[in-house]
This record gives sequence, structure tokens and C-alpha cells, in this order.
Amino acid sequence: MKTVIEYCDKNTLVLPQSLDSMSDVKALMHNGDSGIFYKDLAQDLVDVEFYSNMACVVYLLSGQETITTSDNKTLTLVAHDAVFLPQGVNLHSDYVKKTENLKAYLIFIESDILNEFLRSSKNIIKSSQSNANLHIVKCDELIGIFFKSIELLKNNKCNNPAVLRLKLLEFLHILTLYDKSILSWLAHSKNVTRSPKRNLTRLLNSSEIISLTVGDLANLSGRSLSAFTRDFKAEYNMPPKQWLQNKRMAHAFERLKETNLSVTHIASDLGYGNVSHFIKSFKDKYQITPKQLKQKQ
Repeated sequence: MKTVIEYCDKNTLVLPQSLDSMSDVKALMHNGDSGIFYKDLAQDLVDVEFYSNMACVVYLLSGQETITTSDNKTLTLVAHDAVFLPQGVNLHSDYVKKTENLKAYLIFIESDILNEFLRSSKNIIKSSQSNANLHIVKCDELIGIFFKSIELLKNNKCNNPAVLRLKLLEFLHILTLYDKSILSWLAHSKNVTRSPKRNLTRLLNSSEIISLTVGDLANLSGRSLSAFTRDFKAEYNMPPKQWLQNKRMAHAFERLKETNLSVTHIASDLGYGNVSHFIKSFKDKYQITPKQLKQKQ
């Protein structure tokens, strides 16, 4: 089994499915897609992209974790913070160890349990907040007692689906003692169908994207072409085609200066099927041809 850091080096973390293969994450109780997991990370883990297939609550026991949304908003969790993650969100996590390991519980709740909880809850508080903006709930020793009960059930080898269902309902009721607005978040999230929209800044930081088309980037970002172009302009103040061209030319300039690769090879690596087109674009940008730049070396 791999550690979280080993797995996330080359993979997007899909929750909760990916957790079964982690050596530093243990399942305390689970049935189907519902479950309660515990993670204990001893090493820094930065720029981890993850996607939740289920409504999830993360509760930090120790350490500090920063979560970044697809629209580049950040939320920093510290010990005794809980955050509700709606189903279908794509997020990034950053953890840098200072003194303590990152210890956290991950609670995944299937929609039928959410529905049962909401039916039993009266006077749902309506909120104008979008559930795309994550929301921290400050907790105290009451939630700690709940998780101690889960650990005791684990030690007694109890993984009864009926018990898990009751414990998840209990957990949701405890959360509303801290913050009743969680009711409106849950009610809203269960009715939302979404594609996993990804964080543009994190996605575009990869050098691997420069050979792709704008359409490819839109697909990878989880957006339509029009939505991608709109979000891109808001973030970078230029059209994505212009930005991509600038990145390609800058990358080509460095490769021409620092390697012995041919102009044709570099053009191909950058996604140019036509070398003449690449040479023209390069000259328009730097007022010199790729061959002339190489001859200067």
C-alpha cells in the first residue's frame, strides 16, 4: 500500500474511493460509500488535487491544512475545525508540518442519509451563501467525544451498517448544535449536479499543458469553452489563446538556448504541426528566428 504522499505524486485523489489504498489512512467504519476514516500524515503534502464523489466533512484533530477552491479562494483549517465539502467539488490541499502531524477525520455521507437527516430537521435556515464557498464550523470537546465513540466501536470490530447510519445522523445533529446554517448547506448541496470544476491557477502551472489546445484546457478544467474563456480572462486579464502562445514561446526560447534539440523537435513538442507556423510565431515574439537564436549560442 502507498502512503498518501506517494499516491498523490501522480494521481488526483478521488474520495472516498482512493482512501482504501492508503497506508496512513484507516477506515473506522464504512458501508457502501458512507464511512468514517482517520488520517495521520507525518510529511509535508502540498498541491494535492482531490475530488469528492460524496458529501464529506473534514474535522482536524491536529495540524493545519489549507484548502483552495476552483475559483482560488483559500480556507485554512486548524485543530478542532470542521468543514463541509459538497459532493462534486474539485479542490487542492496544502499541508506543511510545523510541530504536529496532520491528524483528521473524514466523514462521507450518502444522499439517503442526508435526506433522512433533513426530513427530521425543522425550520431549515435559508442562506444566500453559495455552497461553492467552503464554510468552517468551530467545534469543541463534544465532537471529540463522538470520535472517541467511533474509535471504541472500531476497537470492538463493530462495522454494522445500521450503527454507522445512526452515528452519521448523530454526527450531523452535533454539527447543527455548533452552526445551524449547516442545514441550508446540506439542503442546497444535495440538489446540485455539477462537473468537477478545477482550479485554473494550479492546472496551468503544469509545464505539460503547453502542448494542448485551448479546447483541451477547457475540458481538463471541467468547464465549457465559453465558461473557461470567461474564468480565464477574469484570472489572467487576457484571452487563453494569447496566454498559451506566450507560454509556448517562452518555453521554446529556453529550450533553444539550453539544449541541442532541433527547431523541428521543439516545435513538435509544443504542439505545432507546422514548423513554419512555429518559426513565424517565434519571430513575431522575439524579432529573431529560432535558427538565429541557436547560432548566437
